Amino acid sequence: MAGSETIKWFAELDKSAIPVAGGKGANLGELVQSEMPVPAGFVVTTAGYRRFVEANNLQEQIVALAAETEASDPTAYEAVAAQIRDLFLAGAMPDGLEDAIRAAYDELTSELVEENDEAVAVRSSATAEDLPEASFAGQQETFLNVRSETALLDAVKKCWASLWTARAMAYRERQGIEHEGVAMGVAVQAMAPADVSGVLFTANPTTGERGELVVNASFGLGEAIVAGQVTPDTYVLDRDSMMLKETRLGAKEVMIVPADGQVADGQRTTTQAVPESRRSESALSEPLLGELAALGVRVEEHFDGVPQDIEWAVADGRCWLLQSRPITNLPPAPLRDVRWEPPRPGTVWMRRQVVEHMPEPLSPLFEELYLQEGLDQSLTEYTKFMSDLAGFEFDMWDFVEPPFATTVNGYAYSVASFDFSWHIVPMLLRVYTVVLPKMFRHMLPHWRDEALPAYLATIERWKDVDLTDAADEDLLHGVRELAVADAVYWLGAAMPLGLARITDALLDHFLKSVAAGRGSSNGPRPTSGPYLRGFPSKALEAQAQLEAIARDIHGSEGLRERVVATPAARLLDVLPEHSDGQRVRDDLQQYLDAYGHQIYNLGFVTPTQGDDPLPVLLSLKAAVEHPDRDVRGHQAELAQEREALVERTEKSLNPIQRRLFRRLLNWAQRYVPYREEALFYVGAAWPTLRRLALELGRRLTEAGSLDAPDDVFYLKSAELTDASVARSDGQGRPELAQLARERRELREARKRLDPPVVVPPGGRLKFGPFDLAMFEPQPRSVSEGPILNGFAVSPGRVTAPASLIRSPDDFVKMAPDTILVCTTTTPAWTPLFSQAKGLVTDIGGALAHGSIVAREYGIPAVMGTGVATQRIESGQRIQIDGDAGTVTLLDGAGVEEHAQPSMQPAAETQTASNEQRKALLALAAGAVVGLVVWWKRRRRGMSKPRI
Repeated sequence: MAGSETIKWFAELDKSAIPVAGGKGANLGELVQSEMPVPAGFVVTTAGYRRFVEANNLQEQIVALAAETEASDPTAYEAVAAQIRDLFLAGAMPDGLEDAIRAAYDELTSELVEENDEAVAVRSSATAEDLPEASFAGQQETFLNVRSETALLDAVKKCWASLWTARAMAYRERQGIEHEGVAMGVAVQAMAPADVSGVLFTANPTTGERGELVVNASFGLGEAIVAGQVTPDTYVLDRDSMMLKETRLGAKEVMIVPADGQVADGQRTTTQAVPESRRSESALSEPLLGELAALGVRVEEHFDGVPQDIEWAVADGRCWLLQSRPITNLPPAPLRDVRWEPPRPGTVWMRRQVVEHMPEPLSPLFEELYLQEGLDQSLTEYTKFMSDLAGFEFDMWDFVEPPFATTVNGYAYSVASFDFSWHIVPMLLRVYTVVLPKMFRHMLPHWRDEALPAYLATIERWKDVDLTDAADEDLLHGVRELAVADAVYWLGAAMPLGLARITDALLDHFLKSVAAGRGSSNGPRPTSGPYLRGFPSKALEAQAQLEAIARDIHGSEGLRERVVATPAARLLDVLPEHSDGQRVRDDLQQYLDAYGHQIYNLGFVTPTQGDDPLPVLLSLKAAVEHPDRDVRGHQAELAQEREALVERTEKSLNPIQRRLFRRLLNWAQRYVPYREEALFYVGAAWPTLRRLALELGRRLTEAGSLDAPDDVFYLKSAELTDASVARSDGQGRPELAQLARERRELREARKRLDPPVVVPPGGRLKFGPFDLAMFEPQPRSVSEGPILNGFAVSPGRVTAPASLIRSPDDFVKMAPDTILVCTTTTPAWTPLFSQAKGLVTDIGGALAHGSIVAREYGIPAVMGTGVATQRIESGQRIQIDGDAGTVTLLDGAGVEEHAQPSMQPAAETQTASNEQRKALLALAAGAVVGLVVWWKRRRRGMSKPRI
């Protein structure tokens, strides 16, 4: 059988035919060519679709109607889809095309000898369908048991119209597929009179397990399963042995079967009840299961090992394959025998300090250049700085055995084991009395005047590099230098962070001690948070700039409506379509130039906020929809509340307490506001670093040593050097592409792990006899009941639904006026805070990004719960007490929005607080001595922080 431009038989098609036959048609052609049992058939090609559209002058009308849809208005999609369907049904089939379809149908049915074999199945086959990244499964039409030429022509037109269903248009919008570029083929296939039918997955679609095959089966035609009208039998088979591992018999109450007479939409199918006696029977025998499984493995092997989603039917004991497509959104294969053991026996490792900014598994290049080289070099450099400051040799490596940080199952951990011996006590006393005062004097100027300018200068130097002239080795050298520069900057930034932590903790301890001395047990416990809010910050500057853009948008009714109706992910593309939109887009670009370097994840494999500005755009939409929000006004209110609170507190203290309070408050207010600015620049090198790395990756991809430019992050520097040497010789290193692919897959699989905060479990942060619980990333007592315990990092109490956001991929799930629940936050998450009523995290403490920004936005926050993302679901109502450090899980019934929780902390929280207090006292004993010595050398009236 030979086809034409508008008709192609399955045997003429292969995977290269997607533009001609659509995804489904091309895949059926592949199966036929590999001699799989596929019912015969042909495809009405996309050329036929285009000929029909052109003959009826539909293209401009269709595209114009599709442009009227808005993602926020589902009814608009439905209305447009109905209009487009009417256009197709009213259109006349061009004579030559109609003749070709009739001739192909006659040729197909003439080879079928039985009376009822003229029946065919007619299925949509779009050019953007049945692809690994976009299946469109169930979103376009299928017509079964079509038995005449007239019914076939009608079904073909309805399949073409289904390219423009509401679901298909919305799906293309979400996937970023342009409407103008799609077309529709239609697969016409001999009907298999199925006794049993269903779906076969060549990998477990739920767990990602590649060693399992999953079969769904039910009586009659498979559309009952696809449409969700029946609970099918489910069989799980072991791939290697083909033995049944699990059988779950479904209810199978109904089945779809061919009908005796013509029914609606040109189909001859009907739904009927399955006899009671058969519902408990297995739809498939073990021999048929084995045959189907073997076919599934053959199909997967034919499609280069890509796991497949296969529709099948059994008719008169024979297995038929009806279609096959890649399984979309298949989870990575689960990892086996995962153990969380320390890299050196007898040591303790924690996800704290810089590691809190690495919530995902690391890429190999980042682990090498930053975690290993960068952090170790930064510690060496700052050891020298400390020695120069102290006037005597002071080596951090005397207390810590390298490396400072490492990975366990791909996740970063920093060392929490320190070498201690009593002979170093004199030196420690010297550090407290000599070094600490100098640190307080020099650390902030060192960060502001030396560490930060040096880091920014390094960035500027590499930013000016011309990529076209740079050699491969220069690009790699730039990546290494920038990675190390950020690691060195991190330790410089840790100095003002440390000052902020100490002075904040001292003020907090003073306030609690005064309250305890008065014997007050009623009302919320006092914390330092309200005394340290309302200062200027980068986060508030960014939000104020975004609100200014939102006010500009709000001033134009047409632009306002367009922004509100457009999905956030498409705003940058849609804005220039409006007369005032380009100006707004330019303003957004200025915003991203200033703030777009902020990181979602310190690992530079992850795009920065400038690369993926979705949270910025979500925040912009929220600001447009709520023009009354004013972050500057809110900051001023917090500042007024702060000053009023300071005045009330001073009046309540005796003269000695008042003098100590004022001193501790001045220290805290001097250093704490610098925390967020120091963190603001962490990762500032990444836009430049990624530009260099991706250029190197592009070159190595062209040479055949990588599959894609961003695979560069999955090789180590020596491997990249080898690939560059091979490129200079005109050769590729395909084995490195395979290695990068395997490492990428491993990282994706590791994302599904739940890394413990401490390795090994139960490990403690201690320095000899000194317990440093206050510096651990979560309280030691983690509740399993309805109250979760964490660190109270931003005061206040609120009850609201939760938005569970596990990663930047979930940002679109952030609902306004909800409590943000996540593993941790990094600077690029900041725009989400404008929509949040509170914050709860798994890890982090008072120095973490989330605690800083929560205070600036004036929302309660509890961090370091350890289990929040495991125990809380999106939409669940929870209650935050940012004074007590508790999160109460609620069922939502009868809870008012501002209901006040009990002011009595849970026993676990009290225990955690006591542990922190002991650690604080151990630190404060020396810190106060140093602070007082330094203070006496200063003039009265310290200046406020320069922000």
